Amino acid sequence: MKKKIDQYDLLKLSGESVYLKKFCAEHLEEYAENLLSSSIETTIFTATKALFAKEDIQDYFDTIRNDSSRMDFLIFSKKYKSLVGEVVLSEVDFCNRNASMRISISNKSDFSKGYGSEAIALALNYGFGMMNLHRIELDVLESNERATHVYKKLGFKVEGIKRHATYFNHKYHNFIIMSILEDEFRQLNTEDDTLEVESETL
Repeated sequence: MKKKIDQYDLLKLSGESVYLKKFCAEHLEEYAENLLSSSIETTIFTATKALFAKEDIQDYFDTIRNDSSRMDFLIFSKKYKSLVGEVVLSEVDFCNRNASMRISISNKSDFSKGYGSEAIALALNYGFGMMNLHRIELDVLESNERATHVYKKLGFKVEGIKRHATYFNHKYHNFIIMSILEDEFRQLNTEDDTLEVESETL
């Protein structure tokens, strides 16, 4: 019996230095290895407190794979064809046309290469252009000034502060709430021809 192909499983978003692919079963082993080998800096910047085993990752994938309120993309380096992180649109509210976003670059060796900025731009382009969203928000640790600077360059606006929103390493930390609207994104990217949606056979 021929396997039915889901169009979303063929989805690839391509930029100059990275491409995004929907998190599918074929990437599970690579994703698990990438996540379990994440640098401590990634853990700190994302305030991650959970410890994962391979079984937990399988359970996580089984939970999200058919969740229509989210789109999980894996970030791949074009040069090395290797998995470097993930960017996720979650809590999608199609009625009010808004969603949340999070991103993680797994290893310190892949920091400061522009991967994160381009991956966010590709995910925003998909969210506003293909999912018909109007507003996308994210939270960033107040102490993560580098990430906040990047988000502002991409068009995100500061909306407020979540005071003492997370407890990490013996201390409470604030989150900055940021968001971007579809017209703000399009105004910044009307001249950008580097963002394209491709469909390819896996």
